[in-house]
Amino acid sequence: MIEANGGRIAGATTLDHNLQTRSGSLVAAELGNRLLLRFLPPSQLGSYTSGSCGRKHWVTPTPYTPQDAAVWLALPDALNLRTFVMLLDPSKIPDIQGPRWVRYGHGIEYLLPNGFPGAALIYPPELPVS
Repeated sequence: MIEANGGRIAGATTLDHNLQTRSGSLVAAELGNRLLLRFLPPSQLGSYTSGSCGRKHWVTPTPYTPQDAAVWLALPDALNLRTFVMLLDPSKIPDIQGPRWVRYGHGIEYLLPNGFPGAALIYPPELPVS
């Protein structure tokens, strides 16, 4: 999907600061207007329901089960399953870096270097994943 829309996926060893930074509207077009997913463990519920500015977040366009997310996204603390997800509209996020293949995983990730505004959230802001 990304390459079909003219995008290029950076290698897994590409450092964060070397990832291309683009506007959310360009990334939305690259994704064919698909949403970005921010997976959450239960301990983070309620933490970002108004957005999160000034903090890095890693997101993916690919839906996963909690067990698959731990493997395909090579998440830290993989035993702490991400049983919730936030849906984000990339067109409402000013700066997005990536995409990049996940290091030690198999999925694709984007980096939100400055977080995301509350306006990017699709409501309800947190959904259970099974």
